Amino acid sequence: MFNSTALRLRQLQSGDSGVFGARIKLQPALVDDQAFNLSVHESVPTPRTRSQLLASTLEWCNLTLQCQGSGRGAVNVTWRRDSLAWGELGAGGHRLSPDGTTLRVALPPAATNVTYACTVSNPAEQKVALFHLQELCQGTGGPSVFSTSGYVVLCLILVAVSLGAAFWCWRLNTEKAAEAGESPLSPLSPMSPIP
Repeated sequence: MFNSTALRLRQLQSGDSGVFGARIKLQPALVDDQAFNLSVHESVPTPRTRSQLLASTLEWCNLTLQCQGSGRGAVNVTWRRDSLAWGELGAGGHRLSPDGTTLRVALPPAATNVTYACTVSNPAEQKVALFHLQELCQGTGGPSVFSTSGYVVLCLILVAVSLGAAFWCWRLNTEKAAEAGESPLSPLSPMSPIP
């Protein structure tokens, strides 16, 4: 107690949470009791972030953003896009996981010049992590680049189409050969002798 009106507490730990009381004597016959509820919270750690580009084409950029708090104690995770809070974003192009830590985004490339902010907080502190969508959607090859999974899907589609075309050609040739084998041959007329 560094003076008669204040109590300073340092190096608090979670076990120090509780109710502190003060009795204030205003006059000899007038006493005021005050209660102060002290809650000690852990420091909020730097958010653990991860982004995964699912596909980036000329029409759409599909990606997943993850933001999690680590360490002890409960934390809240909230999202913003530029100056818009999550509730103002609307459902189009966004899908949030039930626990609030994973955000799925699907936007046309013209709309990717935005920054998403993930805030991890508790009642005492908050920390922010930023995701710049234009950089994430461009990757290393520009806006028309597929992610690895996009290339795999495209290759599988091309293989399936090629196999289908080869089977169709084989079947067509088989049917033509069968038709040629079933047609009756016209008998040859006997050759007349040469005079």
